[in-house]
Amino acid sequence: MAQDYFAELKKQSYPLFTAPKPYSFDLNEDMVQMLKAEYNAEKVVAAMMAAVKDKKGDAEVKAAEAFFKDMGEKWMRRTIQLGDEYSDRTIEMIMETVDRQGKQFLIFPHLHQRYVEVANLAVQDFLKVPITLNNAVELAYRIPRCAVYGKIKEKAGEAFAKHMTCSQFCMAGLATIQKQISDIDVISDQPAKTAKEGFCEFTVRKL
Repeated sequence: MAQDYFAELKKQSYPLFTAPKPYSFDLNEDMVQMLKAEYNAEKVVAAMMAAVKDKKGDAEVKAAEAFFKDMGEKWMRRTIQLGDEYSDRTIEMIMETVDRQGKQFLIFPHLHQRYVEVANLAVQDFLKVPITLNNAVELAYRIPRCAVYGKIKEKAGEAFAKHMTCSQFCMAGLATIQKQISDIDVISDQPAKTAKEGFCEFTVRKL
């Protein structure tokens, strides 16, 4: 009969772990609402329309691209700030997980995904960001029925919306995440755009 090495240990009492505070594994709703108040699609596109006022043709397109690039950086910086201030147990466990060498090996893609999800839940009308790929090498997600694109189409017309100036908004956001997590080299791309495919798709690949 095989010896049960844990028999004696099982008989001994052991202290029950008590969490120092109640754990929450969900995104903080107050955080999302604060971001939504500052960066909802209606507000962002209204500011864009003011930025391109009195401009025509290529000048209007370039002004919109410049606006969205600047706004995308601000949007993601604010997301990162609030995301770090309103932490949850899910991301805390990711940050605490290390390998035998003491390296945090779960940072990519999970921290990138967190920032992407928080930021887009504030801007878009859906309740969940469709993540299509998440592994140690690549993160991919889609934005169906983009609220920003819809507002541009409503306010500036379909012809202007098809220029996809709003791509700068999301791509600038991803670039800002890359600056924040500078010790992980990644490359971001947008293989699908709403004007052509009916949805936007973004990829972040680890180099």
